[in-house]
Amino acid sequence: MDDLDKRILTAIQADLPLQERPFDALAAALGVQAGDVVRRVRRFLESRLVRRLGPVFDSRCLGYASTLVAAKVPADRLEDVAARVSHLPGVTHNYERPGTYNLWFTLTAASADDLDRTLETLRRETGVADLHSLPALAVYKIHVAFDLTGDPPRAPDEPADRRRPSPVVVALSDEQKHLVRLLQDGLPARPEPFAAIAKPLGWPAARVIEQVREWLRTGVVRRFGAVVSHRELGYRANGMAVFRAPAAGVDQAGGLLAEFPEVSHCYRRPPLPDFPYNLYAMVHGHSEEEVRRTVVRMADETGLAPFDVLFSAREFKKVSMRYFEEDATR
Repeated sequence: MDDLDKRILTAIQADLPLQERPFDALAAALGVQAGDVVRRVRRFLESRLVRRLGPVFDSRCLGYASTLVAAKVPADRLEDVAARVSHLPGVTHNYERPGTYNLWFTLTAASADDLDRTLETLRRETGVADLHSLPALAVYKIHVAFDLTGDPPRAPDEPADRRRPSPVVVALSDEQKHLVRLLQDGLPARPEPFAAIAKPLGWPAARVIEQVREWLRTGVVRRFGAVVSHRELGYRANGMAVFRAPAAGVDQAGGLLAEFPEVSHCYRRPPLPDFPYNLYAMVHGHSEEEVRRTVVRMADETGLAPFDVLFSAREFKKVSMRYFEEDATR
């Protein structure tokens, strides 16, 4: 990648302009030609540097329930169980991590009851009894963006002692659900990408843009931009840092962890008897050594102990969630 590639990739992760010709606005801000921006973004998509260009939805606002699942799987059965887990459409991330709990995956379903039924079926079919749901009890940060320009990293300006507000479920019309299905496939890299999304709905592009703006205001869409392949960008180490915080100060501690720019996600989750950690922070770096140094610094500066960091040994599945697919088949 050259310097302009890095500037474009950094810019489109956090904020793709919500305009009928977004690449014109981006090109103007970068001082380059719009056609060059479109060609480069198209190349990013084709090479999978960018997995998708569009909204990142908050599943909770759409009425879905989600959880992180930790499982103890016998080593000789890990691949078979992981394959069974990956086959589930609600599983978006599925990793092997070293340790007693060696399989970790995220599961999203239409309701909490559906989540429980899916996990119970999985326990029965795999014979893995130690399969535990660890839902987010509090969310302190969700901010996935990698600065490739070399500028010093900066965390979002949010108070350290404040949890993210609880989401409000938004009832969507059939047309709005159709728009969600169209947008989750991603925008094409063309001068007027919203026109392609609007056409199947019979809407003008301006109406699609206004709907996305409204969803951003209400939290249905967390951000609108590029979902990148961070490993392809050089961030090859993916560490799940876990900390044990006292109950009385857990929210403040979670807020402090969220301030670290190397952290993309930070949650409070229920501890397990043999895994007593209640704060989880995803830390990204160019190497495992870099991530370990960051986690040690986080522990030193917050006074949190004990702590550990679990790296992804194998990635069995990583996809974006598909919403309202069942509505399209009715």
